[in-house]
Amino acid sequence: MKTILTLAAFSFATAANAQTAASWGFNNTLAGSHGSDISVSAASLGSSIVSNAFNGSTEYYGQDGWPTGAVDPNAYLQFTVSPSSGYTLVLNNVAMTIRRSNTGSPSGAGPNNWTLRSSLDGYVADLATNSMTYNYATFTVSLPAAFQNLTGAVSFRLYGFNTTINSGGNSRFVYDNISIQGQAVSGLLAEQSITLGARPTTGAVNLHWQSLGISSGSVYTIQRSFDGTNFSAIDRQQATDATSYQYDDISLPASGKVFYRVLAEQPGGVSVISSTSVVSLGQPATATAIRSVAASGSAIRTFLHLAEGGTYQLSVWSSDGRAVYRQVLSAQAGDQVADLSAGGYPHGVYVLSLSKDGVASSKQFIY
Repeated sequence: MKTILTLAAFSFATAANAQTAASWGFNNTLAGSHGSDISVSAASLGSSIVSNAFNGSTEYYGQDGWPTGAVDPNAYLQFTVSPSSGYTLVLNNVAMTIRRSNTGSPSGAGPNNWTLRSSLDGYVADLATNSMTYNYATFTVSLPAAFQNLTGAVSFRLYGFNTTINSGGNSRFVYDNISIQGQAVSGLLAEQSITLGARPTTGAVNLHWQSLGISSGSVYTIQRSFDGTNFSAIDRQQATDATSYQYDDISLPASGKVFYRVLAEQPGGVSVISSTSVVSLGQPATATAIRSVAASGSAIRTFLHLAEGGTYQLSVWSSDGRAVYRQVLSAQAGDQVADLSAGGYPHGVYVLSLSKDGVASSKQFIY
């Protein structure tokens, strides 16, 4: 068993119980509903989409203009959520019940694929991407740490692409419901995080995590999923004054991907959740990871190990979750060194992330 990628990113305080920050039901209206101290926009379509309509008062679609190839930057559905003045947004995931048209012979027309992006990086990186059919399916996208300490508005764009149209079909992207789980918290949040890694051993997967700012008396819940969406608890540990913890998962299938995350529930009712770590069982792959980061003067030197060759994205994030630098890296598999320019950013704590095909590895460093 080998890890194909360990995702270890920073997260901030989140609600102990899942709450709906915003939702759009598309029941004859594009207006959304929202939680306390939150405002939302009406959903809107990008300029490339030719027409739109409600269907049966319970769903909404954009018709024509969806690209037959890659993403068109103007072919999307957009929705926005904002905190009230003096509040911070804590957003955990976006759930979308969507499909393509069921018209045509054979049935099925419109985009075959979707991707979700956000305004935090100018709609550059995919938060998640997947395929869809003419049957409704609900996709849940876990949001990274950058969405868990927001003091301003954030917009999401749901793009449709790779369109095909069968005889007699209508090119439609159809929406039944979109919701965002999270809440608004008064004031600014103190930095808290869980950095999770997963390493396969003989007959088990060793989970190891570092905590920052988690109070003694909190309870860590280790969660596992086989599809990346539906998680269940497999163990609980009481937090102490230590900052490092581990757990061995020995109840595993023979092969396939396994997803892990750790939730810390604190005595005050606020919880912190790690990003998801992915392990592939039964495949001879080598972990992709950021080995170390060295900052000197205005330069940042990164030491990387790439499991496979290809195009990666290196990003630098500030401690409050803002993307301050991005660079595309094309490299072969193996150990690599990449130099970044820190520019005029102030000295402090930053996070470097290395991503490819929607999966990322992250490492904190001091500049």
